[in-house]
Amino acid sequence: MLLTAGFGEGHNSAARQLAKALGEESGGRVMPEPKDPVTLASPRLAAVAKRIYHDVTTRAPEVWRMAFELSRGGPFGPGLWDRVVGVQAWLERAMWELRPRAVVTTYPLYPYFLEAMPADVPRPERVWVVVTDSITIHPIWMRMRADGWLVTDEYSREYLIGEGMEAGRIEVTGFPVDPAYAVGRREAGELGRLRVLYFATTGTTHVRETVASLVRELPERAELTVVTGRSEARLRPVVESVVAASGRGGVRVEGWCGDIPARMAASDVVLTKAGGATVHECLAAGVPAVVNYVIPGQEEGNLELLERLGCGCRAPVAGGETGRFLRELVSGGRLRAMQEAATRERRPDGAVLAARRILADTPGI
Repeated sequence: MLLTAGFGEGHNSAARQLAKALGEESGGRVMPEPKDPVTLASPRLAAVAKRIYHDVTTRAPEVWRMAFELSRGGPFGPGLWDRVVGVQAWLERAMWELRPRAVVTTYPLYPYFLEAMPADVPRPERVWVVVTDSITIHPIWMRMRADGWLVTDEYSREYLIGEGMEAGRIEVTGFPVDPAYAVGRREAGELGRLRVLYFATTGTTHVRETVASLVRELPERAELTVVTGRSEARLRPVVESVVAASGRGGVRVEGWCGDIPARMAASDVVLTKAGGATVHECLAAGVPAVVNYVIPGQEEGNLELLERLGCGCRAPVAGGETGRFLRELVSGGRLRAMQEAATRERRPDGAVLAARRILADTPGI
C-alpha cells in the first residue's frame, strides 16, 4: 500500500513516480495505486485543510514558521481532531480489506496511526518512509516505528543520524522523480540565447513584478517560458498583460504542463520556489535552480541542498530584481558554474533505487 497526502505537491509527485517504478521493477507483480487517507476519509475537510495550508504558506509564511517550530515536540499520533476526520478508521478498514505486506508512505503522519491500531487489526510486515524534505527535516519524520527511511541525499542522512536515528535504517536513494529526467539537459545556451523556465507559484503581485523584471532585463534573444500550472486562471491574464505591455517577443505562457521533464531539459535555468519535488526534478535534469520563494521550515533545507551542491541559489526577495539578478549570474560566470555542478550532481534514478530497496527487503512480494 502506497500512502500520500495533498499538502504540497512533493508527497503526491513522489508517490506517483514510486508507484510507477514499483510496477516496472517488479515486472508487474506490484502495482500500487497511491492513496490519500486524509482525502479518502473526509473529502470536504481535507479540501478545507489543504486550502488553509496553501494560503498560510504563501500569504503568511511567518505564521507557518511558528507552527513548524512549535510542532517539533509533537505529539504526532491520532488526536481528538481525528474523531472528525477519521484517518484512523480508514486505515483500519484498509488493513482488514487489503492486508498489505508493506506500507510505503511519502507523508510522515500515517505510521503513527498504524502504531495506534488495535492489536487485532492486521499489520504490514514492513513500513517504509520516503522522506520528501532535505536537511531541515521535521521530527515528525523521525519518531515513528518503521523498518526503513529512504532519503534524498547524504546530507539528509547525516542529519537524521545526528538526531539519534539508527544509521542502518537510513538509505540514500534520491527523490523519486519521473524516469524521463534521465535524458538530462541539452547543451547550455549563451547569454543572448539564455533559456529561462519560470514556475509562477507565488502571489499575484510578486509574479507581476517578476515577469516585468524578466522581460525588461533579459537579453533580447533570450527565451522565457512562464508556467502558471494550477494557478492558470489567476495568473495567466496577469502574465500576458505584462508581456503584451512590454512588446517583447520570445515569451511563452503556459498553464498546466505534462511535459515538464522535456521543458527542463531544454532550459538553461529554472526559476522556482523551493518545493521538494521541483528542486529534485531540477537536480535530476541537471539544470540549475534559482529559488524565488521558500516556505519557512520544510523548504529551507531544499535551498540549502542546492547551495551546498553548487546547483542553485536564492534570488532576491523582491520580484522586481529577478531579471537583473539572472543577467548578472550569466555575465559573471556563476550560472555556468552552477550548470556544471548540476550536471555533476544529477540523480535521476531515485524512484528506481527506492523501488528496488523496498522490493528486495519485503518478504513475499
